[in-house]
Amino acid sequence: MNGFYKIAAATPRLSLGDPAANAKELVRLTKEAAKDGVAAIVFPELSITGYTCGDMFFRDELLRAASAAVEVFAAKTASLPLVSIVGLPIAEGPAIYNAAAVVHGGKVVGTVRKHALPNYGEYYERRQFTPAPADEPLTVFDVGSFRFGVEICEDLWTPVPPSSLMAECGVDVVFNLSASTDFLGKSQRRRSLVEQQSMRLGCAYAMACAGTGESSSDAVFGGGSLVATEGRTVAEGRLFDAAPQIVAADVDVAAMRHRRRSSSSVYCAHSVPEAERKVVPVAAELPEHAPDAVSRSPFLDEYGEDGWWRKLLDIQSAGLARRMSSASVGKLVVGVSGGADSALALLGASAALDRMGLERDSLLAVVMPGFGSTKTSHNRAVALAEAVGASVRVVDIRESCRRHLSDIGHVEGIHDIAYENAQARERTQVLMDLANMEHALVVGTGDLSEIALGWNTYNGDHMSMYQINASVPKTMVLAALRHIASESEERLGDILRRTASSPITPELIPDAAANDSEVRLGPYELHDFFLFHYLVDGATADKLREMAQIAFAGVHSPEVVDDTLYKFIRRFRAAQYKRNCVPDGPKVTLSLSPRADWRMPSDM
Repeated sequence: MNGFYKIAAATPRLSLGDPAANAKELVRLTKEAAKDGVAAIVFPELSITGYTCGDMFFRDELLRAASAAVEVFAAKTASLPLVSIVGLPIAEGPAIYNAAAVVHGGKVVGTVRKHALPNYGEYYERRQFTPAPADEPLTVFDVGSFRFGVEICEDLWTPVPPSSLMAECGVDVVFNLSASTDFLGKSQRRRSLVEQQSMRLGCAYAMACAGTGESSSDAVFGGGSLVATEGRTVAEGRLFDAAPQIVAADVDVAAMRHRRRSSSSVYCAHSVPEAERKVVPVAAELPEHAPDAVSRSPFLDEYGEDGWWRKLLDIQSAGLARRMSSASVGKLVVGVSGGADSALALLGASAALDRMGLERDSLLAVVMPGFGSTKTSHNRAVALAEAVGASVRVVDIRESCRRHLSDIGHVEGIHDIAYENAQARERTQVLMDLANMEHALVVGTGDLSEIALGWNTYNGDHMSMYQINASVPKTMVLAALRHIASESEERLGDILRRTASSPITPELIPDAAANDSEVRLGPYELHDFFLFHYLVDGATADKLREMAQIAFAGVHSPEVVDDTLYKFIRRFRAAQYKRNCVPDGPKVTLSLSPRADWRMPSDM
């Protein structure tokens, strides 16, 4: 499915010192993973023998048995369409290496030796093992559909892990074979390391942790295998569970590659030229895997940390306060419609005044009823402005718009785009002129979704002196209002809840059904879904369609998905000329400003 693969990390039931029994267990788990569509699976460090064999690693019988067991494992998994990474000791001359074997198609296609051997606390690996030679090239395996690297436990805990030096080769996944012991706080540290490395490399990171069967003479091995992608744990096994576990997750390799192309810092590894790298091709056709579930709210997943709505207001108010200071103004003007966007802008503007120690009545909330305005929205706009302590002014624009339309020869009764846009531009003129009179700044209200779709009037609501919602998508605007409502006093909370649950409409036409933006455009939750994956993941139209049909199954029909996707792509490309001259505004999630995240010719 357009670059989705399932990867897995397993914690098997170990038979300490019995390679034949361990190979049998690894074969069983590998077959189970293959049935589930897994493309690559990693097992713990020294999983063929067990990590805690101590000085038994010196003995020929254990080393020979380990080598034979890997051959058996390879033969018995030869027909499976996946790559396996298993841990074993490898003897070469007088040295014994803690190593990983990459297995596919009935053979070992490559080995990786451990670089960092811990020799502290409960670890004394240098007693039995030799570190990988310093001049050994770092190996990246290329299966065509994705590239992966392998490192072994302590390698990740070093200041510069081997995987960091593989970045220049474009690793999509890193597999770590681990035998990390568990004590209080250890699993959290381990997870943090995996998350940080996956974030640095812009990749997926799968760590297989040793568990049941390892010796507990001096420490306990709790399992807890995990998979992280780009800084977040997406799958994690249970700690101290006696049963074998396979932890699997769908990873979007195509999306990760797109993100890395947009982030040159991932390739800083060229600053370590002495680290030789080699790419080993692996002749494998790995199964793509359609994800079992796809989030309907990618923006909230990506940016929705605890209390994100408070931080959103902090970003908006800090940016606006800085602009007020540089412009030497102490007042703000906001056009308030009774809708969600202007409600959030009003809250952000109020927070900016608080930040500067100014009174809330320095905020002028302007309500401008037009041809499609309803009494409900008008009353809600006034009530909201009063609830936040703003000064309120009502400016009825209907007569001035009629006069303007008459002046340009517009035929009365025709509700075309000129009819709609005349109102938007008149409102902007009112706001700008009031700001000039009051020595104030006009705070824009339009959100990221509208900017993406061009659902704003050029030189109308398109324009302001600072656009604080410009980086906040519609779904996040609505979610923020609901969260803020839950933390507000009763009157304000009730207004915000009603605002967030009302139909989304610019109220430009005296026809409620014709005003509904989602009737005309399609559902905003679909547009935001498409926008995120289009910009962040570089998803194609086909991939957007397939993902949306999984995410919104039973919510939106395939016909609605297709129609909304068509409108999204068409409108997004056509609206670039508006985005090429957007006002300044703070980055909260993604920014479509040509000075920030998105540059594109208007006539593409």
